[in-house]
Amino acid sequence: MNKDATEGIKEQVKGWVDTAIGTVTGDEDRKLKGDVEITNGANRKDYADQKDNIEKGIEDPGEPTNT
Repeated sequence: MNKDATEGIKEQVKGWVDTAIGTVTGDEDRKLKGDVEITNGANRKDYADQKDNIEKGIEDPGEPTNT
């Protein structure tokens, strides 16, 4: 797993925590911040998966589920 994938997963976890705290406390701004972090983390992980697929020579590197 490369650095982008690790950072993406870390950002997703932060987002899940912020979303949960925002939901429990009723803080809509924190909940929204968490949703954005989840999306950004998923995008960064998908980017890392695509880079790995290119290095592996997979024909369709745009499909991050190719392993």
